[in-house]
Amino acid sequence: MQRKVPRINRFSQLVRSFRVIRLLLWTLWVIYRERRRVVRARERGNYEVQPNIEVLIDVLVAFRQTAIKLGVLMIKLGQFMSTRADLLPERALAVLASLQDEVPPEPFEHVERAIEAEYNKPVKEIFSHIEPTCAAAASLGQVHKAVLAKTGETVAVKVQRPNIDQLVTMDLNSLRFVIWIIRRFVDTNFIDLQGFYREFRRTVYEEIDFVTEAANAKRFKEMFKDDQTVYIPNIYEEYITRRVLVIEWIDGIKLNDYAALDAAKINRLEVASRTVKAYFYQFFEAGFFHADPHPGNIFVKAGSSPDEPVVAFLDFGMVGSITKGMKRSLRDIFIAFITRDAHMMVAALTRLGFIGEGANPLVIEKAIAMILEQYHGVTLGQMREMEMDDIMQDIVNLLYGQPFRIPAQFAFTGRAVGTLVGVSTGLAPTFNFIEVATPYARSFMGLDANSARETMQEVLTQLLENGKVLLSLPRSVESLITRIDSGQMEVKLSNLPNIRGRRGRNANAAGVALAASGGGRIALFFMFLASMGGGIYLTNLHLDAPGWFCLGLAGLTALGTILKR
Repeated sequence: MQRKVPRINRFSQLVRSFRVIRLLLWTLWVIYRERRRVVRARERGNYEVQPNIEVLIDVLVAFRQTAIKLGVLMIKLGQFMSTRADLLPERALAVLASLQDEVPPEPFEHVERAIEAEYNKPVKEIFSHIEPTCAAAASLGQVHKAVLAKTGETVAVKVQRPNIDQLVTMDLNSLRFVIWIIRRFVDTNFIDLQGFYREFRRTVYEEIDFVTEAANAKRFKEMFKDDQTVYIPNIYEEYITRRVLVIEWIDGIKLNDYAALDAAKINRLEVASRTVKAYFYQFFEAGFFHADPHPGNIFVKAGSSPDEPVVAFLDFGMVGSITKGMKRSLRDIFIAFITRDAHMMVAALTRLGFIGEGANPLVIEKAIAMILEQYHGVTLGQMREMEMDDIMQDIVNLLYGQPFRIPAQFAFTGRAVGTLVGVSTGLAPTFNFIEVATPYARSFMGLDANSARETMQEVLTQLLENGKVLLSLPRSVESLITRIDSGQMEVKLSNLPNIRGRRGRNANAAGVALAASGGGRIALFFMFLASMGGGIYLTNLHLDAPGWFCLGLAGLTALGTILKR
């Protein structure tokens, strides 16, 4: 007989909502308060003030403890916050990172009820055997090993936690209410809480729909169908529902189980190389990536050859995408860096969602210009020697008072890369992460041989667009002089002696015309500098053809300057 999952009664809903609101109100208030204190100090010119890390750690430890008791969305919220380097310092983020490993499983009877409610038949008619102890537990669901009654195949059964839809709705409403309270009574221009809510809500609703997860898994299966180094488990179509998902069971060794890998004589350096290459293919070529790459979701498949290990990926509920528009904006950022165009970079960052509502574009543009000035011309070798924490701190110091945020997709990417660096280094300390990443990144940014010409055209277009303004100055000034001389425009000069008569007017017009004739030389001079700088930069990147093209353009503009004389 089918057993229905009981709904949460009204009293329990009220109690939970009160606890969630109290937890969120205190946590978000402390985060906001520390940020406001630092922003106000920096407005007074005191850049030495930093957030009180100990206060933030204390409130986040309390959040973590209560979130584990409340479960479901509060755990998910903590995990989401742990990716937001734009909201919290690194040490504070570390407090929430362990939530991934502290999720308690639901009792097995709850799992049985959920399965029977979803398939409308007893569990034994679907699975001839199902393990009562879960193989893995997450914030929104858990996995049990089972055997299909129909075929005898060993499978993994992923089951959502009871009343997930009801709990998600309740907790999201509580989060939205708390954000409304804070925004209603205090100035939140420098922290985009509304944007944070929208990103979190979208992520959660995508993850609790197992039909979407099944579609993700099938897409990954298609992406890697010709790659013998990567394995994606099969999905059992007839068992796909919103709340239960049945997929192929994978036996293997977790990437961080170094003792087991050594016992099986697996080549750990090759495992690191294949895992990282698989991820960079997802990031830079497919534009669709597995966004939760902790060691529990990546295995070395059982039966693999020690020197040809097969890497298996699991759990496709959390994914990220890099669309064509995002790729274009990322390339615009790269071009803006080459041309030191802060306005172009701010526009690209805005399109990507890094700059929230209420931002002051002029302040951000000025900060970006300072960053470009500081780091422009730094070689890859010099970049390796720099501390990334110091670079990030410089950026944070300049943008702290603005609603500069990290969109979920990029937060996921950052977390994935951070996890991959840790995993690959643990597997093989000699593994060169940058060396593997560079070819993919060059191709993505249009720096490979196939697309260097297209990127060079974009760089030149940007240089020419900047040059057009300077080149148009002589014509604009000449037109202005004509309008003044014909009486169509009146010019009033203050703090200067009053010059009367035809002779005086002609003398002034001649002076302006002289300045206009010099404007062309100034424009060509700036074109020369831009072309020369671009040529030197591109040849340093070993892009000889576009580099010499820029240097040739610099020669032509130099010749033009000489002929102007």
